[in-house]
Amino acid sequence: MSNQGSDVKTSGSVLKGIGVSPGYAIGRAHLLDRRRMKVPKYHVGPTEIANEIKRFEDALDESEAQIKEIKDKLQNAGEEHFFILDAHQLMIRDEMLVDGVRNMITEQEINAEWALKKNIKSIRQLFENIDDEYFRERRADVDFVGDRILRNLMGSAHPNLSQVHGDSIIVAHDLSPADTAFLLRTPVLGFATDVGGKTSHTAIMARSLELPAVVGTDHITEVVGDGDMLIIDGSAGRVLINPSEDELRRYQRLQMAYSARRAQLAMRKDEPACTLDGRRLRIAGNIELHEECGMVLDSGAESVGLYRTEYLYMNRETLPDEDEQYEHYRHVVELCGAEGATIRTLDLGGDKFITPLKLGRELNPVMGLRAIRFCLREPGIFKVQLRALLRASAYGNLRIMVPLISGLSEVRAVKALVAVCREELAAEGRAVAERVPLGIMVELPSAAVIADILAREVDFFAIGTNDLIQYTLAIDRANEHVTYLYRPLHPALLRMLKFIVDSARDAGIRVSMCGEMAGDAFYTAILVGLGLDELSMNAVSIPLIKHVIRSIRADDCRTLLAEVLTMGDAPEIERHVADRVKHLLQGQIPIEVFDPEHHVQT
Repeated sequence: MSNQGSDVKTSGSVLKGIGVSPGYAIGRAHLLDRRRMKVPKYHVGPTEIANEIKRFEDALDESEAQIKEIKDKLQNAGEEHFFILDAHQLMIRDEMLVDGVRNMITEQEINAEWALKKNIKSIRQLFENIDDEYFRERRADVDFVGDRILRNLMGSAHPNLSQVHGDSIIVAHDLSPADTAFLLRTPVLGFATDVGGKTSHTAIMARSLELPAVVGTDHITEVVGDGDMLIIDGSAGRVLINPSEDELRRYQRLQMAYSARRAQLAMRKDEPACTLDGRRLRIAGNIELHEECGMVLDSGAESVGLYRTEYLYMNRETLPDEDEQYEHYRHVVELCGAEGATIRTLDLGGDKFITPLKLGRELNPVMGLRAIRFCLREPGIFKVQLRALLRASAYGNLRIMVPLISGLSEVRAVKALVAVCREELAAEGRAVAERVPLGIMVELPSAAVIADILAREVDFFAIGTNDLIQYTLAIDRANEHVTYLYRPLHPALLRMLKFIVDSARDAGIRVSMCGEMAGDAFYTAILVGLGLDELSMNAVSIPLIKHVIRSIRADDCRTLLAEVLTMGDAPEIERHVADRVKHLLQGQIPIEVFDPEHHVQT
């Protein structure tokens, strides 16, 4: 989107941000006022502590009732909205939040509002330290829960969108799940926010509602006023403020063309992804909750390529037992039919807290006890999940995938535990599939460098590009000062990817990709050239990726890959890929999809 991390600023009448939901919206700005409230801070006497706790508990009850009321009004809102609202209900009763505030009131003798603000700040900090972008963005959910409780404590009104006109574009610092749920009942055109990322709840809701959206603009609420004419370019991550007549007409043409193209893509979403010269790729979907399985399949996915199981463990008082997990996994496997599902084992640990585990804070949780490291340290917890997965394998094609593998010893330890669980289940008379493929995520440089060795020990590879890029280039995508360095077409990454795929091919195992790179049409030709067997992505990306694959030749993609592997500079590679792919597609895909500027992360 820009070539500097500091470029999220106005440029004339254009604001740059992160395009999280493609398409174009043209309308008048409606500013949603969610200014921070001034929180009263004062000490209370010992005789007033019980009353402060009672005030806090009343605010919890009121907040919970409000969320329930929103859910009741949105019976037909779709599953995605209920998932997030359900998570907010659970957060309201989370003991880290509730007990933390009670203890602060009692021990520090402070008022409920002050205690709540301090505790929310502490909890939010935990999310700030999470490496996984998807879970790091959940810090916004913590803020919204805290804001709701605080407003109820102070008797302040809750902003909502019930009076917004249908020709409006919402402009806000951020949007809560309750705000975005109301968008279902108010035909707004799109929205833009100061904050947020590609995996923030606002982005998820935007894609779910299929509304053009740009987030992370930094300060759009400061430069846009109510009634300003706006153009949201969700494909390029741009907001045009009071555009000229020429710009307005140009974007109206783009808008009509985009709508027609989406309709055409939807008509062919169930056709296979096969190149013009016969190279077939499997297109799969990424899900976080088992209820999302139907959605990705309806979007044209042939299977589930990544089921992140962490949400089974989050925002709850107890760990999920074997039977509960088994029912979730079985549901997904049965829905997926012959192609089946790839289910990733638990990727939690010291950086992603689970209330029942009482895990201690780590100095550097990003590189600490997480994912497979945590699972091997806590084999009792890990075995519960493995047993549930093996039981579910009796009902369909289930593949087990292990994250954050760094070396051979971890792979062998997992295989030994799987064998123990299989023997236990057999002794209990429980059915298990005769063969349950076991694979690993290749997302650490150490695993990538020894991919030829690891390939001989597992049944498949799944390349997790989000972490592989971050760890290889030593950058934090959440750090605005270095995000301009996040370049998936960096020559080091391309050579690493080629070695991983070649190692899998030499060992006779399948190799897929399930990071954001897989769902971005800009990179599709390179991924076809690499020889990947499967691409797994969010539901909204599937029809376009399939169309791109059906429009190109695998031989041309291999030639393109060979060309860029001789280059040593990421910007040079990006320009070359953009030029070559636009030529190969002969104008079938809009130019902005292949503009290199839009593929430098902000």
